[in-house]
Amino acid sequence: MPETTVHGCNVHFQDTVRSMPRTIVFLHGAGASHHIWRDQWAGLKGTARLIIPDLPGHAESSGTARESIEEYAAWLSDFIAELELRNFVLAGHSMGGAVALTAALSGIRGLEALILAGTGAKLKVGPVVFDGITNRFLEFAPEFVDLLLAKEGGAALKDDLTADVLSTRPSVFLADFRACDAFDVRDKVAAIRVPTLIVNGDDDRLTPLKYGEFLATAIRGAVLKIMHGAGHAVMLERPTEVNNVIASFIQSLGSMVH
Repeated sequence: MPETTVHGCNVHFQDTVRSMPRTIVFLHGAGASHHIWRDQWAGLKGTARLIIPDLPGHAESSGTARESIEEYAAWLSDFIAELELRNFVLAGHSMGGAVALTAALSGIRGLEALILAGTGAKLKVGPVVFDGITNRFLEFAPEFVDLLLAKEGGAALKDDLTADVLSTRPSVFLADFRACDAFDVRDKVAAIRVPTLIVNGDDDRLTPLKYGEFLATAIRGAVLKIMHGAGHAVMLERPTEVNNVIASFIQSLGSMVH
């Protein structure tokens, strides 16, 4: 993976580095890494230039996890400036979607569109999650993965995601979940004016479908795509369908002026 430096810390990221008319920057969720977008990395390379960073303090990126969504959005702005991206689409999952929304509301330059997967304008975190991460992380990891997936989620995916969860320091999860818990832009998202695609599983138990429905109603012109039988990890549970929806959305943007 290539590296760059933001705020004096190394950032690991994936980059197709291909001459494409459009760039998508993918943002992972709380306690996760670029790995959560692996099916999009594999399936969308012909659609756009794909850039997938590990957020600070996550996976191979150095530094510390940020304490607020606003701090992550400020970091994102500097990361994009470091890569000299003039125009881009932001795609965020869960906390990554909150970061994308915050970046859009802060007027980040060059933003063409938003793709929001399993996210909301508010991300309340239940006490059972904080307790599990703080007091019994090893035992809680598979329980947390159960919450990430639809009730009929595959065993192979559960094992893979549990390994991902256990590879993350509990302190990173806690910082991220605190940031999510404090996030609330419900009264602001109507100000977003870029094309927006919202993807939600109808069996998402962490950000239920009503979260996506709220975004679709509040953001002018937003399109909501519902993935039936999918949970919070919608892009892993329904990779082909999600990739097709993203590819169609990118194509619908046409040739905006760069």
